Amino acid sequence: MMGSNFSPTSANRLEGASFDSAVRAGDVFLPPILTSFAEILPMALVGVSAFLAVVFLVGAFERLLPAYRRRFFHGVSDQLERAHLFFDPVRLFALNLSFAAILTIGLWVASGSALLALLASVLAGVIPKVMLTWIRVRRRTRFRAQLSDLLMLTAGGLRAGMSLVQSLSQTAAEIEAPARQELELMLREQRLGAPFEQVLTQLERRMPLEETALLCAALRISRETGGNLAETLESLADSMRRKIGIEEKILALTAQGRLQGWAMGLLPVLCGFLLSLIEPDAMATLFSTWYGMTTCVVIAIMQLLGLYFMRRVMRIDV
Repeated sequence: MMGSNFSPTSANRLEGASFDSAVRAGDVFLPPILTSFAEILPMALVGVSAFLAVVFLVGAFERLLPAYRRRFFHGVSDQLERAHLFFDPVRLFALNLSFAAILTIGLWVASGSALLALLASVLAGVIPKVMLTWIRVRRRTRFRAQLSDLLMLTAGGLRAGMSLVQSLSQTAAEIEAPARQELELMLREQRLGAPFEQVLTQLERRMPLEETALLCAALRISRETGGNLAETLESLADSMRRKIGIEEKILALTAQGRLQGWAMGLLPVLCGFLLSLIEPDAMATLFSTWYGMTTCVVIAIMQLLGLYFMRRVMRIDV
């Protein structure tokens, strides 16, 4: 009776269950083509995902590169002109891209962190603008320090009977850069037919300083109304020399306070670095948890605010 109750359907179920258990146990032999396909499929999915990611990044790069190139050429060309640096912006742009690629890939390979690589690429894009700004400010500071000598030389030429243009030409031959470059550019523009008012306006645009505005105002007034320009320039040179002397004295008196501000600002960074070397497990909480990173952000904001207010206190306008 038991044999009569055993149907073909029950036999198929038992065979299917035994086959599934055998597959799970690894006792069933699969064809080699199926085994190879099961091994290659995950790798193929990873490859396709990487390819799509690369295509997306290349597309985004092709869309963003022209806009970045226009902004780069517009800003860098103007700053190179103001700093009297005769460098091809196209070559500078190529150097900037090469440096950004090398720095980004190097940090990615060395650290394995995509975030550090992204920060490095942003930093590499900002470096040329920061460097050109630093060069322009340094050149402007040197020009400001030369203005008193420039005025005295020009006043001496006027007292010797020269015209204003001859005095400026003589001063350009005796003074050093960057004042010589600015005077030569002024004289070249005037020889090409530019009005004297436009020449002074261009000088004020290239050197946006209070002293430059006073010099241009004195030259404009003297050209329109006449008067003793040599005496005016000598008086202006003496005032500039006294002002620069007072500013240098203030910088010397506030040097200790500014140094203390930088020391207090860098002290938490140094302490954090030393504690990371001594107790790396304890300090890892600051960078691996949300409350640790929040604490770091708050500390950084407070430190920057402290440095800002200390610099504001130490900055005295003359």
